[in-house]
Amino acid sequence: MAASELYSKYARVWLPDAAEVWKSAELIKDYTPGDLTLTLQLDDGTEVEYKIDPKTNNLPPLRNPNILVGENDLTALSYLHEPAVLHNLKVRFVDSRLIYTYCGIVLVAINPYESLPIYEADIISAYSGQNMGDMDPHIFAVAEEAYKQMARDERNQSIIVSGESGAGKTVSAKYAMRYFATVSCSSGEANVEERVLASSPIMEALGNAKTTRNDNSSRFGKYIEIGFDKKHCIIGANVRTYLLEKSRVVFQAHGERNYHIFYQLCASSHLPEFKTFKLGCADDFHYTNQGQSPIIDGVDDAKELCNTRKAFLLLGIGETDQMSIYQILAAILHLSNVEVKDQSADRCSISPDNIHLNVFCELMGVPCEEMAHWLCHRKLKTTTETYVKSVSKINAVNGRDALAKHIYARLFSRIVDNINVALKSAAKQHSFIGVLDIYGFETFDVNSFEQFCINYANEKLQQQFNQHVFKLEQDEYMKEGIPWTLIDFYDNQPCINLIEAKLGVLDLLDEECKMPKGSDDSWAQKMYNTLLKQNAHFDKPRMSNRAFIIHHFADKVEYQCEGFLEKNKDTVNEEQINVLKNSKFDLLLKLFEDDEKAPSSTNKRTSVTGRAGQAQRDSKKTVGLQFRQSLHLLMDTLNATTPHYVRCVKPNDDKASFTLDPVRAMQQLRACGVLETIRISAAGFPSRWTYQEFFSRYRVLMKQKDVLHDRKQTCKNLLGKLIEDQDKYQFGKNKIFFRAGQVAYLEKLRSDKLRMACVRIQKTIRCWLALETFNNTAVVIQRNVRKWATRRHYQQQRSAAITIQCFLRAYMAKQQYHKLMFEQKAVVIQKWMRGCLARQHYRRTVAAIILLQSCVRRMRAKKDLKKLKVEARSVEHFKKLNFGMENKIMQLQHKINEQVSIDETQATVDLPVLLKLQRRVKELEQDKQSLWQQLDTKEEAQQEKAKRQELQSENKKLKQDLDELRKSLTSEDSEMMPPAPGSMPYNILLDQLSSSNEELEMRKEEVLLLRSHMVRLCARGRSTDIHTLNEDGELWLAYEGLKETNRVLECQMQEQERVYSEKYRKLLEDVNKLKDEKEKQQKMLAQSLLLSEDARIEASLKHEITRLTNENLELMEQQEKQDKSMRKLKKQLKFYIKTVEDFEGMALSVHSLAVNITRKEKEYKGMLEYRQGDVSRLLKSVVTELKPRGVAVSFVPGLPAYIIFMCLRYADNVNDDQRVSALLNSTITTVKGVIKVKGNDFEVVSFWLANTCRLMHCLKQYSGDEIVMKQNTPKQNEHCLTNFELSEYQQVLGDLAIQIYRQLIKCMEDMLQPLIVASMLEHESIQGVLGSKPTGLRKRSTSYPEEGVTVEVLLQRISQFHTTMSQHGIDPDLIKQVVKQQFYNICAVTLNHLLLRKDMCSWSKGLQIRYNVWQLEEWLMERDLIDCGAKETLEPLIQAAQLLQIKKKTEADAQAICSMCTALTTAQIVKVLTLYTPVIEFEERVPTTFIATVRELLKDRVESTTLMMDAKKIFSITFIFTPSSVALETIQIPASLNLGFLTRI
Repeated sequence: MAASELYSKYARVWLPDAAEVWKSAELIKDYTPGDLTLTLQLDDGTEVEYKIDPKTNNLPPLRNPNILVGENDLTALSYLHEPAVLHNLKVRFVDSRLIYTYCGIVLVAINPYESLPIYEADIISAYSGQNMGDMDPHIFAVAEEAYKQMARDERNQSIIVSGESGAGKTVSAKYAMRYFATVSCSSGEANVEERVLASSPIMEALGNAKTTRNDNSSRFGKYIEIGFDKKHCIIGANVRTYLLEKSRVVFQAHGERNYHIFYQLCASSHLPEFKTFKLGCADDFHYTNQGQSPIIDGVDDAKELCNTRKAFLLLGIGETDQMSIYQILAAILHLSNVEVKDQSADRCSISPDNIHLNVFCELMGVPCEEMAHWLCHRKLKTTTETYVKSVSKINAVNGRDALAKHIYARLFSRIVDNINVALKSAAKQHSFIGVLDIYGFETFDVNSFEQFCINYANEKLQQQFNQHVFKLEQDEYMKEGIPWTLIDFYDNQPCINLIEAKLGVLDLLDEECKMPKGSDDSWAQKMYNTLLKQNAHFDKPRMSNRAFIIHHFADKVEYQCEGFLEKNKDTVNEEQINVLKNSKFDLLLKLFEDDEKAPSSTNKRTSVTGRAGQAQRDSKKTVGLQFRQSLHLLMDTLNATTPHYVRCVKPNDDKASFTLDPVRAMQQLRACGVLETIRISAAGFPSRWTYQEFFSRYRVLMKQKDVLHDRKQTCKNLLGKLIEDQDKYQFGKNKIFFRAGQVAYLEKLRSDKLRMACVRIQKTIRCWLALETFNNTAVVIQRNVRKWATRRHYQQQRSAAITIQCFLRAYMAKQQYHKLMFEQKAVVIQKWMRGCLARQHYRRTVAAIILLQSCVRRMRAKKDLKKLKVEARSVEHFKKLNFGMENKIMQLQHKINEQVSIDETQATVDLPVLLKLQRRVKELEQDKQSLWQQLDTKEEAQQEKAKRQELQSENKKLKQDLDELRKSLTSEDSEMMPPAPGSMPYNILLDQLSSSNEELEMRKEEVLLLRSHMVRLCARGRSTDIHTLNEDGELWLAYEGLKETNRVLECQMQEQERVYSEKYRKLLEDVNKLKDEKEKQQKMLAQSLLLSEDARIEASLKHEITRLTNENLELMEQQEKQDKSMRKLKKQLKFYIKTVEDFEGMALSVHSLAVNITRKEKEYKGMLEYRQGDVSRLLKSVVTELKPRGVAVSFVPGLPAYIIFMCLRYADNVNDDQRVSALLNSTITTVKGVIKVKGNDFEVVSFWLANTCRLMHCLKQYSGDEIVMKQNTPKQNEHCLTNFELSEYQQVLGDLAIQIYRQLIKCMEDMLQPLIVASMLEHESIQGVLGSKPTGLRKRSTSYPEEGVTVEVLLQRISQFHTTMSQHGIDPDLIKQVVKQQFYNICAVTLNHLLLRKDMCSWSKGLQIRYNVWQLEEWLMERDLIDCGAKETLEPLIQAAQLLQIKKKTEADAQAICSMCTALTTAQIVKVLTLYTPVIEFEERVPTTFIATVRELLKDRVESTTLMMDAKKIFSITFIFTPSSVALETIQIPASLNLGFLTRI
């Protein structure tokens, strides 16, 4: 497979990036060998050039197909490299919010910094008993694997939890121990699991502290061995600790805290029992205020102390011992505040009045003066003398801090020893599981002795891890018979030798500690001289002579030499210890018992050499030596166990939830060995498939002729064709091994083949659709074409004719036009010419007249002017003129007054007239409008009348047509027509029916007489000396005959009532049918009025034919029913005749005998007599030794209950209360014993549930209660208890029935549990729907190891349960409740596994689940159990399957999901959407934005926050009273029960 095939256009690769470590890109063009650059496009659209080194040909790593992204196991990825691992973890952690991922044998756990609901008891129950590859990755899966291997292989196990501070190591170890405590049962000792778990809060309080990286960081390593006995039950535990960080007791960096216990004490200082400690706020003490961060968000220190004290009590450490521990811790706090005053350069002192020193000495029980003296002085010894020397203030403070550290370390060790004593068991330990919670690889800006020891331990653990992974790979290859080639993996033995070998770092450090004047600088020079040129893993910083560099497997780390010698020596002033040893405080003395037993001088500090001093110093073990020895012991323990690895990863330094920092994550993945595991796997054959899985997945790449019966050979032939290079794969015995990248190549071929198949299917379907369309429309096309051709020819002819007409008419119009235009233009010219001449003559005449007039007027004006001039000169003229003017003015005024008066009168007269006129006008207008309305109404009425007449005529016509149609149909097929009511055939049939009924009544009367006669005959043959009322017995015979006759008449009356009710029902049905027919006729008539005449006739014909057909069918059914009833009556008549003949023959034979003495059959009272001492024999035969299977098949259901009750009736009859109580109490005790011994046998539990319920019902049925007696027969009422009221025992039996019912449910769950997941989830009923996906080293195994388990197998088992319960006589209502509980259990288990298995959350699996649920519902319908509530219990599973299949893109889809999934909780809906995994590349993952939308829509729901369904839930049970129809006197006791000592009364 050449690179050019893989690095083609659109191929996706990974590019290095400084911020994101790796960035995704896509090839824009194909790569050809020899190219120096690759043209790529990033996800944001940016185009980049990637340079290729021609020497190394360093092509960028390829991305995995989308179908492989988000896998549970990193080794399932086809391309195994850093970017693939990082991207897969990011997708799972950020997008899917899954914190666990497998990497081969390693579980990678990423700290979510958020509380998740995945650790509840139901989750533990779901993982219990499951194979590791079956479920999603989880710490519980690792714990279950360790527990299972311990039980199976009889080999000790270890779970190694590592990671840097804040990665979640402590929490993971805690949950692993919780799992063991939950799934294991304690062996003899009470609460041993609780005591194992109680050690965690104590160890956290004393050994955990807040750091800048973690609020609950473990500052020590611990290895907890959980012991188990032969039954794999927890019997105890043992804790080993490593390298407690003592320096934290006296110093904390900014933002950090001391150990939690100090702050818990300060927060609880107000309690009365702590008053004597004189504590206060944490800020008041030097050892707790240096970090200036005394409070942790969300943590209540006072409440945590309560939990710590409860844990102490649970481990057997009483209040007195606890107070001693708290007293020492309080003394350490007071010691921190002891102030040392400087007197000179080498002298110091402590004030004797120092309050804190006095409190410290008081709490410790030591003299204050001595302690103050030795805090400021030290004793020096030489070979000849001993003298005391004062110390400087700095040395005194260091001595004080050393004393505090020493006391705390001794106290910590003492508490660990007490915990081990409390957890130690007297029973012998058979095996153990160890949980190692140890610090991961650490590197800081300043690294000191603690980091050196931590990284040394991680080097040893990494070496063990590499060897184990390498060994597993080798074992797998050898097991499958694959040629083994050595895989080169990183061996860190040289680095380990650098640290621990002779003349190594630790050896040189111990040697320097023995030197009298040894120092950090001299030790550094020794290392430079000894190791610098000899070991490649050792290096010296360029700019420092007091530091060194070690190249660890994870990274190179620079260590500062300052403080190494001091921390390695771990010295403390011996005289201070001697003062403490003289204390009267018991616990303090016990802390230094070891010093008394093995005196050591290492607690001294001396600078004078001598033989004695040298020998004493040599006997002291340094911290480095102790740690190395304990580490070797730990490695020996781990190598003797089967290890399981958990690597905890801290996603970011900001403690942000579900946020992954790629740079920090990659650093930790390199440091914890995950990438080394990937590298080892990638170097070999990481992808492994069984032959069947490979065949199922890549069957599409084969041809039919290539498929052979031998699957192995078929796979070999296929791979030989697909992959030419045989080194890329190997065939094992059971699996095919592929090198990295081969599965991706096969997936590409498969995807291409499927895509081509889809295209081919689409092409074929489209072709078929086109052919279908063509075949259906060929005739239509021809018809349309012919029509079109004819129409076109017609249109051409018509167009030609129109064109000719057009031209002809145009020509004629033009001719006419020209003629008219010629004539019109001549007239117009003449008109205009004549007008012009007339106007010219007129103008000339007018001008002459005007001239003449003006001359005459001028002459007259001259004359008038002369006269006026003369008059103007005279006075009289003016007077006349004025007089005339006055007269005119007066006249005008008079006229004006008259006019005003006239106007006023007119106004007064005209106004009312005007109003009347206006009113009249309005009335006329209204009359006009009303007349118009009447006119319109009459017109509409006339139209309606016309329309009505028309409709009536149409209706009459339709009726005539209908009558004609009926006549025609009658004439055509008169034989098939039913007789019409009132016709001759109809009357004949009625007469025949009535005669048949009369004959039937006569026959009934005859039968009645025959029955009475038979009764007399029978009674005549009986003994006359028992039931005789008189001498000849006739009265008794008459009485018996009368009773029999009454009984027969009563039956006849009931039968007659039933017949009448049946007739009434039939008549009612006929009326309803006629009404329906009438409505149909009316609808048809209304519709026919809207149709055309032809359509109306056709519709009426169809309706009439349909009606006649229905009538014929009904008549045929009636005829068949009558035939059946006649045959039945004939058979009954023959039977009665035969019976009468037999009785007559018997009567004749009786009369023929001379003497015949008959014995009346003995009548029993339904009681069994037994002796006082027979109760144990009775219960032994009826309860203990009874085999349910034989009784259920052969005898009456509930026979043991009836026998016990009949014995109880005898005890009641003889009025013996002791017998009654003894019998019932013994029965209850014996049944409980049987259930306890045989509780796992379903038949036994079912049988005794049925009999217990029957006995309880018998007590109520025969209790004499009036309400119950109404349901009994008279004979049963005679058998009621008379002397005792046993309602209390009914309650006791009810409680026993509930207990048995719960045991029955548990038994059924145990039997169904292995089948549910295998049948409901794993089995594929619909073949080919779900293809298996590539898997990693954690191969998924079936939940049921045998051959495939289908839903049919599950239903077969449930059917067996149902049949068995029915045979045992369990009440039907109780059976329904059991079935409901079964189906709820199936739903809960299936849904819980679905929520924990990512590989099951796909569209095709949803289809499979719905099909399986449908089969369950069909089973319910077949057994008439659909109304028992079992179907409703499956609703969550149905909705989960629908959720897998529904569209998940838009907001409308989110709303549809919210409205559909009402039976699922929000957590379950979000979990399913998160786990949804495409099985084929054509599917898409659910976007995170869509999941956020669904979560937002569901935020207002009020519901439980738990993720899992409660699989242990049992519905409340109600026992409905069901009286028995069995008569006690008819019960026969089988001889096989060996109950001969009982006597029927």
